[in-house]
Amino acid sequence: SFNCLKSFNPFLFILPPSDSIFRSSCEVVSKSANEKLKQGIAVRFHGEEGMGQGVVREWFDILSNEIINPDYALFTQSADGTTFQPNSNSSVNPDHLNYFRFAGQILGLALYHRQLVNIYFTRSFYKHILGIPVNYQDVSSIDPEYAKNLQWILDNDISDLGLELTFSVETDVFGAMEEVPLKPGGTSIQVTQENKAEYVQLVTELRMTRAIQPQINAFLQGFHTFIPPSLIQLFDEYELELLLSGMPEIDVMDWKRNTEYTSGYDTEEPVIQWFWEVVESLTQEERVLLLQFVTGSSRVPHGGFAFLMGGSGLQKFTIAAVPYTSNLLPTSSTCINMLKLPEYPSKDVLRDRLLVALHCGSYGYTMA
Repeated sequence: SFNCLKSFNPFLFILPPSDSIFRSSCEVVSKSANEKLKQGIAVRFHGEEGMGQGVVREWFDILSNEIINPDYALFTQSADGTTFQPNSNSSVNPDHLNYFRFAGQILGLALYHRQLVNIYFTRSFYKHILGIPVNYQDVSSIDPEYAKNLQWILDNDISDLGLELTFSVETDVFGAMEEVPLKPGGTSIQVTQENKAEYVQLVTELRMTRAIQPQINAFLQGFHTFIPPSLIQLFDEYELELLLSGMPEIDVMDWKRNTEYTSGYDTEEPVIQWFWEVVESLTQEERVLLLQFVTGSSRVPHGGFAFLMGGSGLQKFTIAAVPYTSNLLPTSSTCINMLKLPEYPSKDVLRDRLLVALHCGSYGYTMA
C-alpha cells in the first residue's frame, strides 16, 4: 500500500514498488495540500532506507519517463522522434485529464523546487504553457509535409490555381473522417489570395491547439497550482525548455564534424570558417540558443550530433548559403535542421547578425 506521512517540513512520500509509482504519486499529489508540497518534498521507496535529494531526483526521473509512457497515451512523439506533445486521442485512457493535471503538477513542482526533468516537448507545447500563440511553422513538428503545404500557400499567388479550398478541414476522429469548420460557416467560405493568411493561422490553431485544448487546459490547471501564469510569462519558449530540462553540454568539435553544407558553402569558405570561430567564442548559453534556433530543441542526441533527427529521420545540422543584403539576419528551417546563413562580408558582421537572430529568434524576424 501507499503511505504518505506529513511533517511540517518537508512533505514525505513513501513510495510503493516501482510498477505503480505513477498512479500512486498521482493519487497522493492530487489529495495533498499545495502549501505542504511547496514547503519541500522528501521521498522514500518502499523497503529502502535512503531519503535525501538523490531519491527526490530519482522520483522526478521516474515520473518524467512515465508521463511520456505510451501505455498512458498522454503524449505522442513529434516527427523528429525526440520531442513530445499532447496526444489528441488521449481519451482512449478514461483518466487522461486527471493524468494531464498531474503531469502539469509534476512539472510545476519540479520547476518550483528546481529539479530538472528528463523530457523535451515540442516548441508549440512550450508556447501553450506560456500562452504564446502558435504559428504555421510549429506544424512541422507533427507534420512536416503539411507545414510545407501551408508555407507554399503563403508564398504563392493562389488566385487562379483552382484549389477550391474552404475554411474547413477533414480531420481524423478515431478513424472516421469529419469535416470541421475553421470558423462559423467555414464550409461555404472560399479561401482566396486576400484571406489565405487567416486560413493558414486557423488551420494551425485547429491542428496545434483546438485538437488538444482539453489536454492543455488540464495540464495548465496542474502546472499553475505551483507556478502562476504571471511568473512563467516572463520567459519565452526557449528559456522555458532550459528551465525545465537544464543546460546541455555542447561539444563544438563534434557539432562541426557532423555538419553538412549546401547552396555553395563548404568547409573552405571564409563565412563557414568565421561561423565556427564565432561558435567557439560563444557562451554555453548562446550555443544552446543556436541549437534551439536551428533544430527547435536544446536536446543533444545520445551519441552526439551524428544522431540528430529531423522530420523524416536522421538529419545532420546543415548550413545553406543565402545572398547577403544589408542587415539580413540568419533564418532556419527546424524540420530539416538547416541554418540559412547569409554570405556576410566579415566575421564581425556575422557575429552581430547571428546574436541578434538568436535573441529575437522566436519572433521570426529576418531583418533588424
